[in-house]
Amino acid sequence: AAIGGSAADLVAGLEGLGVPDDIDPDVLSVIGVKIFADGVPPNETAWMHEPYGSAGGYGSLCVHGATAALQEAELREMIRHAHAAGYQLGVHVTGDRGIDAVVDAFVAANEVHPRPDARHYLIHGDFVSADSLAKLAAHGYAVNMNPGIKWMTADMMDDILGKARSEYQWPVRSAVEAGVAVCSSSDAPITEPNWRQAVASMMLRESKATGKVSGADQCVDLATALRAYTINPARQDFAESWKGSVEVGKIADLCVLGGDLRATDPHDFAAIPVDLTVLGGKVVYERVGD
Repeated sequence: AAIGGSAADLVAGLEGLGVPDDIDPDVLSVIGVKIFADGVPPNETAWMHEPYGSAGGYGSLCVHGATAALQEAELREMIRHAHAAGYQLGVHVTGDRGIDAVVDAFVAANEVHPRPDARHYLIHGDFVSADSLAKLAAHGYAVNMNPGIKWMTADMMDDILGKARSEYQWPVRSAVEAGVAVCSSSDAPITEPNWRQAVASMMLRESKATGKVSGADQCVDLATALRAYTINPARQDFAESWKGSVEVGKIADLCVLGGDLRATDPHDFAAIPVDLTVLGGKVVYERVGD
């Protein structure tokens, strides 16, 4: 990872990177570089095109550089180096201006060093614009979103960002409709890693505190939400040929629920128990009794 880093730091880090020979790549695959591009919206450090409501700042990139232009140039160089070295990039970026900068840097790096299947992705991508979604889709790049954070913070974001931006935050449906393979994760320990709650949040977009819906037009159906936790992340890991779906010939990584999601109100998803967990074809958890 490069936190508040520079291109020089990143190059030095990659040169010193050693992966032990005895690691099973099916369990731990070292293929990527993570870069932190900006901060997060709740503390107004995500880099935005329009100012925040209260203090009126825009946030900023968090890489090396005395000015916004120098920071953006440094970020582009960091991304170019990692891309040229053959790594998959996962970039923490949340603000719309930060996201546009990262996506443009992905595209620029690929123009200089063409890699048709690099599968770079945004980590969070809270305010990804329609233009950036189109560019991500055109290059097969993805985004990993966090519905649990939406569930926990939706009401608070209304004051920080204004209602329109707050409702758009985590535009899952727009991303899917643009052809982007959306992945979801908990971002634990920021939120609890209960994927059932997260799937429900993607379908409902309700606030944990008040139950108020935030951005109803960004709700998705059950199948879309489940793909964001299964086959899409497998693709992001270059592993869709052997995991991510229940098919003959694929590894058996799965859980069995004590209830049918299709027949259950999403409000009740989080409480559905896990009856069985299978990892690599071996039962690693079995629920005993009630």
